[in-house]
Amino acid sequence: MDLATEALGNLLPKLVQLLQDEYNLQTGAKKDIQFLSSELETIRIALREVGEVPREQLGDLQRVWTRDVREMSYDMEDIVDAFMVRVQGPDPHSKSSAGQIFNLKYMIQKFTKFMARREVAQKIRDIKERAREITERRDRYKVDIIAPSKKTLVDPRLKALYTEATEIVGIEEAKKEVIAGLTEGDGGQQKKIVSIAGFGGLGKTTLAKAVYDEIKGQFDCTAFVSVSRNPDAKKLLKDIMYELHKGGQPGAIFDEIKHLIDLVRDFLHNRRYHIVIDDLWDKEAWDMVIGLALVENNMGSRIITTTRIIDVAEHVGGCYRLKPLSDESSEMLFYGRIFGSKDKCPRQFSEVSKSILKKCGGVPLAIITTSSLLANKSEDIRVWNDVCNSIGSGLGRNPGMEYG
Repeated sequence: MDLATEALGNLLPKLVQLLQDEYNLQTGAKKDIQFLSSELETIRIALREVGEVPREQLGDLQRVWTRDVREMSYDMEDIVDAFMVRVQGPDPHSKSSAGQIFNLKYMIQKFTKFMARREVAQKIRDIKERAREITERRDRYKVDIIAPSKKTLVDPRLKALYTEATEIVGIEEAKKEVIAGLTEGDGGQQKKIVSIAGFGGLGKTTLAKAVYDEIKGQFDCTAFVSVSRNPDAKKLLKDIMYELHKGGQPGAIFDEIKHLIDLVRDFLHNRRYHIVIDDLWDKEAWDMVIGLALVENNMGSRIITTTRIIDVAEHVGGCYRLKPLSDESSEMLFYGRIFGSKDKCPRQFSEVSKSILKKCGGVPLAIITTSSLLANKSEDIRVWNDVCNSIGSGLGRNPGMEYG
């Protein structure tokens, strides 16, 4: 695709140059060039559309059409270059000491240029027809109407679900505290909720997954469901049902929200359940959908939510504020990923490392991302300084989120 587009890009300025008076083309040839320039500009736009599609997704029709455009462009460029060479040369009106020889040269030059103009006019007409055929073929077969295959959107939280808790520095203490919040006063059978609150990148999903994995064996059924900033209530309820059935068939799934809520409630009413609702953004999603579905069945069920919004966490209940990593844990994570341990960090990187860690602000995601970037460049101090200068504060504080 790039070669064809590049060929057209080289040709179009030369066609404009041909229209200048110094080449003295016939009126018909000038009109053909103007038509050709307009046609080629349209073809270039179509090429751009085709070029946006990965090569492996193009059919034979698109490949052949693109090849024809490229070859036509090269042929036309050769014609223009050859013509410009033939019509350029010394001014036939320049002085000469040999008048007769001058007149003869003048006549030969004039005749040569006349023939060159005739030839180029004919060749331009031929190229014009080729361009017209290419355009007609594009329109006839809709060459440039190709829908690129849609990229599968990957939930950025997915990696956290498959990260072993042992890999996360400083998670053990937080995990114990969340489990304690779920189990304290366990003599009662009412459902309990812990809402993990913290800004983006702090490790809420990783912590929730670590707790979920540790205690899920104590329950009749479990589910780990991610929400979104603009949740689709029907999809959310269906996701809960499919998770609860763990790949089995949940039976008839209705499309009305009330029926879906009833379906979840009916399934949970006589089961001790543990459900994680990850990345909850607003109270309404809880009050109008999720909270209604997660029935109080007095069987000791447990719920964990994660959210960036402190008001949402306090509204749902059992707010647990996840804190940034301590300086010690931040260093363990950072140096461990790059050098294996802090002791193995070369002295020349000591100061810039402190600056980087300060900017990361104890945010695991910021530390992991930065250390991954530096892991293969651990001997180049210039790269470290560039990275340090380019990153902002790792906290990325969110409106509505309080820190303490």
